[in-house]
Amino acid sequence: MINLLVLDPHPVVRCGFKTFLKGCDFVKIVKCVENIEQAMEIVDNHHIDILITEMVLNDESPINLIAQAKKSCPEIEIIIYTSLDENIYSIPLLKAGAIGFLSKNVEACVLAEAISKIHNHKLYITNNFNNQLNLEIDLERPRNSFGKLSAREIEVLKYLTDGKRNIEIAQQLKINQKTVNTYKNRMMQKLQVNNIFDLYLQAKSMNIV
Repeated sequence: MINLLVLDPHPVVRCGFKTFLKGCDFVKIVKCVENIEQAMEIVDNHHIDILITEMVLNDESPINLIAQAKKSCPEIEIIIYTSLDENIYSIPLLKAGAIGFLSKNVEACVLAEAISKIHNHKLYITNNFNNQLNLEIDLERPRNSFGKLSAREIEVLKYLTDGKRNIEIAQQLKINQKTVNTYKNRMMQKLQVNNIFDLYLQAKSMNIV
């Protein structure tokens, strides 16, 4: 069962989630709240797998929300659910630690699919945005950056970009979980990136994913 927390300042949206996900037996809506303070109280006192939040939060920063939620619960996954343009706002929010970006125009089945995929530790973005990700790559960075990686590092990278967790990669490759983390840190240093999303962008630019 996926424990879900919904944060949106609009009562209609909060009620709508209960209707949208009524037939999803793998999701439990723990609470629907209207501000960051209420959301953090729930995160601090309940087990929450996924937080779905509007980006516009009555002058409160979604970046701060992501930072607070991740500090309180590092394992929590965050989906941005908004009517604003994904091409403008999604990259900084994903880099800040969100793992999904969804338009409020999506159908209920797409919302349910996103929740399911993200719970399985896969990055979720809409198809149109996914097709444009390569446009965000730093063109000044050499495109042969992956030549710096060892065969094992590339193997770990493929699993990471497929949404596998460190423990799953360790089991698959029959290595220690700490070793996986070492490979991940080495890759980030070699490719000059700071987070998994940037690593995904680099891998996509080289057609590794």
